[in-house]
Parts: sequence; C-alpha cells; structure tokens
Amino acid sequence: MRWRCASRRCAEGVAAALLLGALAGCAGAPKRAPSPAQEAAATSSQSAARAWRRGDLDKALDLYAKALAAADSIEDFDAGGAALLNLALVHARRDELREAHARIDRILAAPERYGAALHAQAAARKALLYLDEPDFDAALQWAQAAQKACVEPCVLGAVLSDVRAHVALERGDPALAATLAARGVEQAHAAGQEAERANALRLLGRAQTRTGRTTEAADSLAQALAIDRSLGLPERVALDLVYAAENEERRAQKTLAKEYYERALSVYRAAGNRRGVDAVRARLSQ
Repeated sequence: MRWRCASRRCAEGVAAALLLGALAGCAGAPKRAPSPAQEAAATSSQSAARAWRRGDLDKALDLYAKALAAADSIEDFDAGGAALLNLALVHARRDELREAHARIDRILAAPERYGAALHAQAAARKALLYLDEPDFDAALQWAQAAQKACVEPCVLGAVLSDVRAHVALERGDPALAATLAARGVEQAHAAGQEAERANALRLLGRAQTRTGRTTEAADSLAQALAIDRSLGLPERVALDLVYAAENEERRAQKTLAKEYYERALSVYRAAGNRRGVDAVRARLSQ
C-alpha cells in the first residue's frame, strides 16, 4: 500500500460536503408533503450516507442507486446529480474507477440539466479520480475545468488547491506543494470546511517533512489529527498518524516514529481496514 493522498483520502472533505449538500437540498424543499418518489429519494440518500459513514460500502452503493432511480423517475436533477456524485465516491472507494468515471460523465454530458454547481463538483471529482489512477496531467486539467465552472463564492477552492498541491508533491516539488497546501488551509478555514482543512493540513505537513521543516510538519499534522478525531474519521486519523511517524523518522526519532505507527495500526485494526493493517505492519517490520 502506497501512502498517498489521492481521491479516497484527500477528498473525503468533498465527500462529506456532497452528502450534506444532498440532505440540505431536501431540507430546503417547499413545505408540503413530498410525493412517494421524493420521499424515496430523500430516505434512500440519508440511509446511504449513514452506511457510508459506518463503512458499509455495499449498502451505500445499493441505497444511492435507489436514490438515483427515485430522482430519475421525476427528473429531479438536483437529487439525481447528488446521487451520481455520491455513487462515484463509493465506486472510487471500492477501486471501481471505471464505474466512478461513468457516473460523473453522466453529469458532465448534460450541464444544462444538472446546472453549474453540480457540473463543477463533477469536474472536481474527475480530478480526484485521476489522482487515484494516477494521471496527473488529467487531474490538473479537470481541476482547471472545475475552477472555471465553479460559481462564486466557490466552495471547491480548498479541494482544488489540494489537488494541485498533491500533484506538486508527487512530481518532486515539495516547496510548491507546501505553498498550495497552505492556500488550501486558508481557503478551507474561510469556508468553514473543517474536513477539508484537515486534508490541507495533512498535505502541508507532508510537504514540510519533505523540505526538512520537520518541527512545522509536526504541528501541521497534529492539527490535522485533532480535527479528524473530532470528526470521527478513522481512516484519516490513521493517515495522520502514519505521516507523523514518517516525520519522526526524518528527525531520526525512531522510538516516537514506532509509537505513531503502532497507534495507526491500532486505529486500522479497530476500523477493520485490513489493507491499512498490512501496510503499517510492513513498515514496523523494516
């Protein structure tokens, strides 16, 4: 398992935003009794969000598909677009990238139906998927497309800064990555996006480690860890601990690095993440 911050790791702030956006859309509907189709779409979406949060990907996929079918039956493009984005998120977590792209492409192919906001979110999700492949040129192209489509005030600013920071880090320019991630931290803070602020802080910490600014990196990663703990996100807590361990290795603090790895192992084990458990065990055995 390669430790990197691609779509399923970097973008869970976007994931949460999309889930909450779908629910907020339902809450803002006219105050009248919903039709059976409207009620089915809202109920399935809410149940899917709960399944996602507890890590039941099969259930989340099934329920978001039901939400999409209900939305399609009445041409509710707002609810249908939210369901498509969330289906893409679940597919990506299941390593089904082709299926994830297909869900997003449906939105991108009909911007007049789904509107500017969903189009921008779809382009951003496309960029994050390409980070996972990885295809960094495509990721940057879609980030630019998302930026262009995003209506001001753009809620995707921090996410798009993080995409660019991640590409810079992977291409061996940690100084540029740190600058872009710091911008993401500021954008997320201004927008009140705590999950995305943690993502940006994590990226900033990794970039600072690479540039030898290990004391600053320790502080950035500690901030990310505190936010992720408060949000109750096990996988991201584990990643914060892994990158904190890497930072301590850079500082030649082997005992502290081992402690961080062991904490990450405990988190992955408690969350039932076998891939994470195996990867951290490999690190500990080195």
